[in-house]
Amino acid sequence: MNPVLFIINDYEVRSYLIIILAAILLAALLIRYYEIPFLKAGRRCPGTIDRYNGEALFIALVSTVIGARLGFVFTNWHLYGDDPLRILAIWRGGLAFHGGLAAVLIAVSLHSLIRRIPIGRLMDLAVPYVSLAYAVGRVGCFFNGCCYGHITELSWALVYPAVDDAARHPTQLYSAAAALSFFPVLLYIHRRNYPVGVAFAWFLILFGSYRFAVEFFRVSEALISMISLAQLISLAVIAGGLVLLLIINKKWRGET
Repeated sequence: MNPVLFIINDYEVRSYLIIILAAILLAALLIRYYEIPFLKAGRRCPGTIDRYNGEALFIALVSTVIGARLGFVFTNWHLYGDDPLRILAIWRGGLAFHGGLAAVLIAVSLHSLIRRIPIGRLMDLAVPYVSLAYAVGRVGCFFNGCCYGHITELSWALVYPAVDDAARHPTQLYSAAAALSFFPVLLYIHRRNYPVGVAFAWFLILFGSYRFAVEFFRVSEALISMISLAQLISLAVIAGGLVLLLIINKKWRGET
């Protein structure tokens, strides 16, 4: 763990912020200069996506960061109640995937309605690269020393000096590995001739399932018995993905 990369005039440049920014930039560049040209070459990119992809990407990135931050603050208000200005210190860590997901869905949906962009195609296009960016972002959590796991005797356990001297599950790396493995799966689904929305539905199912599972190893406050708030939200995300798949399948069968 190395929370501070370097110091400039007493200002700490933190690894978490740099890696998060790199993750966002990576996803944006891959979508803009790799995925959209690939789809255009195969005549699978609607003109409105091509025309307004810059706007959509900017709105998606900003809303994701804001939503993820607000989601974390909402579920960890005890850390900010005495000093609300700490909410702005995003470079110190503290983003919640579920908050970012909710915010980007709302913001991009509104933008798509205004610009008449097919929202399903836009989501399918983006989710593989969102998964890749998420994997990189979790490496930022690892360097920051946050989002750590429970104490364990497993051989790959790591010590987080800022917490204590106990060896713990490196849950940030579990998360990064899971998201990285989802990238080729989602890209494969997106590029196959499946109905619109299938890739996004599988994104919800995969990420909801991973987050539900990793919470058992991660230090978090239980809400009901051993179940955390993040797990309850994850179950809702999984259910949403399954319902979306059923709707798509029903509609597809009705059209064939």
